[in-house]
Amino acid sequence: MRLGVLTSGGDAPGMNAAIRAVVRAGIYHSCQITGFRRGLAGLLNREAQEMDLGSVADIINRGGTILHTSRSQEFKDNGVGRAAGCLADEGVEGLVIIGGEGSVKAAACLAQAGVPVVAIPATIDNDVAETDACIGFDTAANTIVSSVDRVRDTASALERGFVIEVMGRMKQLPDN
Repeated sequence: MRLGVLTSGGDAPGMNAAIRAVVRAGIYHSCQITGFRRGLAGLLNREAQEMDLGSVADIINRGGTILHTSRSQEFKDNGVGRAAGCLADEGVEGLVIIGGEGSVKAAACLAQAGVPVVAIPATIDNDVAETDACIGFDTAANTIVSSVDRVRDTASALERGFVIEVMGRMKQLPDN
């Protein structure tokens, strides 16, 4: 069996660990693994690479994603059928998509087109429905806390106020 793996949307801490887990588990179960560079855009452009244990060695602590990532308006516009065809042409029988809310939506579209697909939620935004915490959120939140603690010390020493802006968004909490 041949499995595909890609990362899509914004990067998040832990994406490389997820790629590594997919590749290692797939190989353990006698699967061949094809990685698609640059997310769904790379899938549509057939940017495929064979992955083996060596390709995921020493990546677990690296940031970003070794497969690179992007967003794809082309996939949103009319790419679902084309993506399914690209997977079939590459001999990929199942796909793992690692990414945030948009990536999970793309996985659902591919599933509706008949592609066996698994979505692994990975986003600092923690905004994927039906999940408690996405890969990357805890690391991002703790990095913010650590950084704010350091800035607070500097602000105190200088007797000044500081404004801190962070990236990300939270999913809406239900009204009680």
